[in-house]
Amino acid sequence: PGDDPKTLDWKAFGRTDKLVVKQYEEETNVAGWVIVDDSSSMEFSQGSRPPKMEYAKTMAAALGYLLKFQNDAVGLSAGDYLLPPGSQRGHLEQYVKGLDSLKAEGVWDLRKQIEKINLSLKKKTFVFIFSDLMGDDDGIIQAVRLLSSRKNEVFVFQILDPAELNLPFEGGCLFEDLETHEKIKTEPDIIRLRYQEVARKHIEGYANVFRRQGIDFVSLRTDTPFERGLGTFLSKRSFHK
Repeated sequence: PGDDPKTLDWKAFGRTDKLVVKQYEEETNVAGWVIVDDSSSMEFSQGSRPPKMEYAKTMAAALGYLLKFQNDAVGLSAGDYLLPPGSQRGHLEQYVKGLDSLKAEGVWDLRKQIEKINLSLKKKTFVFIFSDLMGDDDGIIQAVRLLSSRKNEVFVFQILDPAELNLPFEGGCLFEDLETHEKIKTEPDIIRLRYQEVARKHIEGYANVFRRQGIDFVSLRTDTPFERGLGTFLSKRSFHK
């Protein structure tokens, strides 16, 4: 009594002779887009740690299983690959195969990825971004803000190798940018403390901007166990409002 007749499931009524509303299913089943940074910098790793790309793909696969378990739809966008959100039988297998096929190469353009998925953002959507956030900081921030301004709930996972934070190298080193191939020769021992400060402020800058916009952000190191990296973050959230 009191429910709008438009929300009644008449098929269920025909089968059971009971009045059932279908509003709950409509409100709780959501669509989730996963965007993975597949630029060349994501291939970096130091020592026995996995490349950032593999770390991101593993976390994204676990997230896909989580959404599927909740009967939610999940889609994938990375580079030229696009898989619209779906929850039907066999879709998760396509999603995982899509992740497995991704290669770290070229330069990442988040705005281009957003333009690709824009047509499917017809209602509130959860968008999960996996990236090292190395590139055009202002461009990345503007793109993420654009997603958030359209009433989507955005989660940003920054994936970094510990070496990118600590600069543990010794002696004279020649560093090469994996995306632009620009090279620079320097002495890590001399610049280490200043470098670590810049790296810390870079992460804090993203964190402060995103959190002011209500965008969830977490920075993870590739030596953090996968389950802890994803579980600690998602345990704070509830997909179903």
